[in-house]
Formats: sequence, structure tokens, C-alpha cells
Amino acid sequence: MPCIFFYLVNLNLHLLSFYCCSRVVKLHFTSHSLLFLYLFKANIFLPFLFFFAFFIFVNKYTLYFFFCETFLFHFLFFIPYTTLLNLYNCVLMAGENKEKRKDEPTSKGSVGTNDSTPTHNALRAAVDETVARANTSIVAGDFDVQGSLADFKAGSLNTGSVPSSFALPLSWYKLNYSAGKKRILCGLTGTALPSRCLAILGSSGAGKTTFLNAICDRLAESRQLKLSGRRQLGDTPYERNHRRALGFVTQDDIVSSLSTPADALWFSVRTRRGLPPAEAHQRVEETLEVLRLVQCRDTQVGIPGLVAGLSGGERKRCNIGIELICDPKILLLDEPTSGLDSVTSAKIAHLLRVLSREGRTVIYTIHQPTSEVMSYFDDIMLMTQGRVAYHGTSGNVLGYFESMGFRCPDTYTPTDYFMTLLQDYVTSKVMIKRWRIFVKKAGRRTPHTAAVRLAASKDESVAAQYLDGYIKKFGSSPFIQFVELTKRCTIEMLRNRVYIMAHASQSLFFAITVGLIFLHLRENVEGVQDREGLLFMTVMNRALGPCFIMVNAFYSIRAVYTREQSAACYSPLMYFVCRSIAEFPMQIFFILVESLILYFMVGLHATPGCFFYYFGVISLVSQIATGLGFMLSSL
Repeated sequence: MPCIFFYLVNLNLHLLSFYCCSRVVKLHFTSHSLLFLYLFKANIFLPFLFFFAFFIFVNKYTLYFFFCETFLFHFLFFIPYTTLLNLYNCVLMAGENKEKRKDEPTSKGSVGTNDSTPTHNALRAAVDETVARANTSIVAGDFDVQGSLADFKAGSLNTGSVPSSFALPLSWYKLNYSAGKKRILCGLTGTALPSRCLAILGSSGAGKTTFLNAICDRLAESRQLKLSGRRQLGDTPYERNHRRALGFVTQDDIVSSLSTPADALWFSVRTRRGLPPAEAHQRVEETLEVLRLVQCRDTQVGIPGLVAGLSGGERKRCNIGIELICDPKILLLDEPTSGLDSVTSAKIAHLLRVLSREGRTVIYTIHQPTSEVMSYFDDIMLMTQGRVAYHGTSGNVLGYFESMGFRCPDTYTPTDYFMTLLQDYVTSKVMIKRWRIFVKKAGRRTPHTAAVRLAASKDESVAAQYLDGYIKKFGSSPFIQFVELTKRCTIEMLRNRVYIMAHASQSLFFAITVGLIFLHLRENVEGVQDREGLLFMTVMNRALGPCFIMVNAFYSIRAVYTREQSAACYSPLMYFVCRSIAEFPMQIFFILVESLILYFMVGLHATPGCFFYYFGVISLVSQIATGLGFMLSSL
């Protein structure tokens, strides 16, 4: 017992020191929770290993040997090896002396429904003058399909939202973000209006992605990284729990390569909204139809250039659908047309405009759009050097630049001309200065540059009352998250042939190769030494193999895990438990196959009790190695 206590203390101090050192050298953990969950798993499983050694075959030499090994080599490699070695020696002595040994027995979830928000019989005349002016400027039938988009007709998505007449603009005021002495965003002020598309243009490094992350509260903050300014939704200040009203689509298509569009949408709506199965199925079908993904609904996403799967446009639309199916009132997209051809980019831009006409506020960044893509912009925001050079309607942008003496040549498209101006350092400085002067003179009368007036109190805020009811629709019970996450992990594991073949080949190759090397060991001093080497190799194989496999497997889905964590799909504990449960049957199966081949080939003590002792210790070592793989992959 003293050795067990010393071992557990030493284990936790060792990993705690590792964590502290990692902070000193500024290593980044995907989730600190994974490290502590591994500590929990190690402290649960490892005492079972000591049960075999101390409560069944205890002697003073074993206790002393374990004490030294724990102090010198810590927890994973030599302790299980010594356990098996002493187990084998005691069983061998028992067989020679023909003595019989007697073994000691050893949520409450908020499930969303499809009830629509109660109709407001007496809404205010408008949330404010800004929103009223913007809504009346939208012309019906402004988004007809043209040209190459004739084959792309998006359907209607019945999401049970509050009617689009309920406006929810997104405003920001004097938004600043700095990293040390370097200012990345400098005093940005403006408003994104509902039922309109705001396109943010700028050269690489202008701060477009940082701006999107800032307004949706996704930026890291520390002593060196500081975010300041005010953000608000409608007439209420932005709060942390308002993130659920915002859908954020990253520039990279972060979707599991082993998933299908139908599976990805189903998992998103079940874990984030907790809808009943029938309603969730209906929502998935409607979203697939809107995004034109019905024909590829059961096609795996794949990996571009490596594994066949969805096309680039289909991957983009699937990535959008993961957020769209949860019915966000504000949709933000980072480079949704990146890497796509002009026709597919136009289809994506048209889709976003159709989605905005359903009452959403749509904001996205884009690089050098074509003339056709630009025709789907309602508003444009030009950025350079972390500052704004223009923010207004797309119809007024040419007139604004002509007033400054920058007339677009006939040989240039407007967006190409804007990008040329923004990339010139001197010209961009002039544009920033002129925009500041314009905002000071007319900013308060411009709907895009004046923030929405705040309500006197939260009780008087129409937006706050709506948001409270809207956010309550989000969230699912821990049971639903557990079922859906376990099911997804199991299905994706079975689809991953490389992962299964890695486990199978490792087990079979090791069992056959080592079995042939130690074939039919004799019962003498040389045979005892050979058995010691065999047990050492067995423990090392099960300590290193699953660890490296898990590191590689988790690293491939690390981005998916991070995105789903930020969207509150599940907790780190839930992921750890579900992934371990999904992995456990396959690990036990291959360990059993390996043990059956190796154990009897080399001629170890052929009794059921001894075999299952061997099998149990190897299984526990494998589980501990899997937990270590989780910890290493979180770095």
C-alpha cells in the first residue's frame, strides 16, 4: 500500500511538472481538460495493475522492486512488465510445487422544440431608425437567378425563426485589438444590417479574419492580446451567451473526412439544438435541399487529393449547412469562396443572398470577387492595415471613390481596382484619412457607420427579450450528446479502414513474429530468462502501439474537435468518455486475438486463470496507453 500511494503521487507530480514546463515553453493545449481527464483515467485503471501484484503475489522483493521502478521509470513501461514477470514466476513456482492458490475476488437537458416564438402584437415601430431605414430600402425580387445560376435554385428552409420583420442588426463601436505594441484592429465602427449581405474586402493581412473573430467573440485575450470596444445585437449589449445567435463558418472546411453531409447536419442539430428525431430529420432534409446536397447526402466528405469525396463547392455548402441548420440570426463566413472557380463562387454568393432575405444578417470576407459575384453584394466594407477605407452600399462605392479622384478605369472591374488601391501604402493612407473625415461629417446619418441606439434597460429592449427566448432553444441533454457522439465515433471508426488495418496488422504481426522467435520455450533457467524478455516486449508493444495510433487518429480530427467545442456541442469529458467507449471493443478484440496466438505459441502456463490474468494486464496497459495518446495529441 505505501508503494501504491507513492506511485500515484509520483504519477500526478510528474504530469503536473510536465504541464508546468509546457506552459513555460508556451506549448498550446487543444483542451487542458484532456490532460486532467487522462490523469483521472490513469488513477482509475492503474490500481488494477497493482491488485494483481500486491494482493495476489505480494512479497517483500516485489514491493522493493516496484518502489525503485516507480521512482526511476515512472508509470507506463516497466511497472506492467514487472507485474507480468512476477505473475509468471509465481505461477511457475506454483506449478512446480503443485500448490493450489485461491484467487481473491477482486440530465437535465433543455430539449428544443419547433414552437415558434410568440408573435408580438405590438412591436415597436422599429428597433431603431437605422433598421427601419435599411429594411425599407430592400426591393422585392432583387435576387433573381441569372446567367450561370439558372441551375441553382435554393428552396425555402422552414426553421421556425422569428419572422424576418424582427430585425437583429450587429453593431460594433471603436473596436480595437492589439498584440503587444502591434495594433491589428484600429477603431472600427459600423453596423451590419439584417436581410442584407455585407462583403468585407481587403488584401491579405488587412485584418478581415481578425475582425470576424472579434465581433463573434472568438479571439484569445491575455496580457499581450487585448480586445476593446463595444459590440451589440440590436439595441442590447453583446453578452457571452449571445454567441449562440451567431453562426461562424471558418475559412477551412472543417468537417470530418469520414462523415457524410447528412451525418454532419444530423449531429449538429441534435447536439446543439436537441430536437426530437422526427423534427431533426425534417430539418436535415430541408437544409440538404436548400444547399443542393441531396444527391451527395450519403457521400463521405473525403480529403482533397487523398481520399475521394465531395467536390470543393459541396464541401463549402456542407460547412455552411452545419451552422445554417441551427438557424442562426447572424451568419458570419470567412472566405466562403476561397479555392472555388468563378461559377461555383457565384453560386455560393447567390445562396448567401437568398439566406439573408430570410431575415438573417450575413457577413463574409472575400478575395477579388468577379463582377457576377459582386452583383450579389448589398453592402461593402473595404479594409486595409486594420482600418476601414469604406463601409456602405455597393451601389454608392464607385461614386464615393470618384469623389476622391479615384475613377475606376474601363479595363478594370471595380473589385480589382479597389484591391489595387488598397495594396498601395500611400494611397491606402489617404483613403483611411478621407473615410475618417466622411464619418465625422455624415456618420451619424449613415445606417452603416452609426451603431444602433442602446435601450434604456434590458426590460425595455425588444432584442433582449427575443434573444432570451431564442437562446433557450439551444442546448441538448447530456444523454442526447452521449448517444450521438458515441454513435458517430463508432461509425467513423468502422469507416476508417486504415485505422482498423493499423490495429490488426500491429496485433497479428507482433503476435506471429514474437511467437516464432520464442516458439515453445523450455522449462529451465534459459527459458525463464526468455520469458522475462517476452513479457517485456509484450508490455512495451501495448504501451507504445495504441499510444502512437491514438496520437495520429486524434490529430486528424483535432480541428473538428476544436470547432465543436467552440460551438458547445459537447464537453471535453463527454468526448473523452464516448471516444474511449467506441475504441474499447475493437481494442479488446485485437488484444484477445494477439494473446491467443502469442500465449500458446511460446508455451506459457496453459491454464484459464493464468491466461486471463495475462489478458487483463495487457488490456489495462492498452487503456492507459490510449489515455496517454489523448494527452499527447492535445499538445
